[in-house]
Amino acid sequence: MSLLPATTTDPALLAAAARGLDGALTFVVDDRAVTFRATEGTVVADEGTPDGDVLVRLERGAWDDLVSQVRTPVNLHLSGDLAYDKGGFGDLAAWEVALRYLLTGVPPYDPARTDLRGRDPRASYTLAAGDTELREQLHTMGYLHVRGVFTADEVAAANAEVDRLAALAVPGDERSWWVTDEDDQERLCRLVYASLRSELLAGLQDDPRISRLGHLLDPALRLAPDRMEGTAVLIKVPGKTQGLSNIPWHQDCGMGGHGIFCPSVSIGVQLTGSSPDTGNLLMVPGSHGQALAVDWHSRLADAPVIEVDTAPGDVTVHVQDVMHASPRPKSVGGRRTMYVTFYPATLWDHIGPGEAYNDLVRNRTREVAGLA
Repeated sequence: MSLLPATTTDPALLAAAARGLDGALTFVVDDRAVTFRATEGTVVADEGTPDGDVLVRLERGAWDDLVSQVRTPVNLHLSGDLAYDKGGFGDLAAWEVALRYLLTGVPPYDPARTDLRGRDPRASYTLAAGDTELREQLHTMGYLHVRGVFTADEVAAANAEVDRLAALAVPGDERSWWVTDEDDQERLCRLVYASLRSELLAGLQDDPRISRLGHLLDPALRLAPDRMEGTAVLIKVPGKTQGLSNIPWHQDCGMGGHGIFCPSVSIGVQLTGSSPDTGNLLMVPGSHGQALAVDWHSRLADAPVIEVDTAPGDVTVHVQDVMHASPRPKSVGGRRTMYVTFYPATLWDHIGPGEAYNDLVRNRTREVAGLA
């Protein structure tokens, strides 16, 4: 049986995916080899002699995970499933967009092909807007900003509960993420599975306002409080940190799972305001459902980037594979956002309680940050 899946490619899309590539990449899968050659604005794949400029060895199970979008190259690398006879991870990462298109059919992102349908990527709404209007904005942009969803009293109660959970958190408890600050002190940057330890936060997670927004794209999506890190609270640490408090450009399926849990929808309850000073969200409108290189922003200078500034009680909604970032706060930091995510039913066929792709990240934050 061939290592290569049967896919149909569009020459223009393949040329876009191959932009900047040179030479050849070979995967040796057990005792067989497949080589991808970049030539004259396209990529040609063949099985046979392992003669690529970059040569990566892996077992058949890992290859199948790559082809099925269960795991990505960075996941396989961090899991220790890749061995490099020639080149290294950086050489492999340069091929990721082309590989995703050739192996899975996910097209490369191109702002010139992205149709925003005349909609304003900076628009915000209230819950007074109808579901059709909210759905169209989310479907088009890959994200949505809804103002004033929760009251000041509700936000204050949630923040007090986050304070309580934060006081109980310790490094290595598997219920929190930590970074190292400029004084070499460990600082809490995320609480995970928070609703399992808090009746108040569980009530917020199950609130009809959250449910309405989480089901805009698909009423069959479901909450997963006991897996995929459940309901989590991001806490932005000010200053320069080591770790993953400030997350660079990424798609939430960047570690893998696109074929299992996309398109998931993540609801961000803003427990504080967000701005460049406190650390806000950056979005690439219309980038969901497509593949972007990790260094896309240096390649696509004309791609739009939107800053999403919020007030306490606002809610953000994003499709998990939209390209977004959570940059370092410019001054005070302190943004708190509670994330509640809705997943398709296929998640439960593959991911059990307490299991998450982010477990691999959480336990290797410095290594992941170094790769980024």
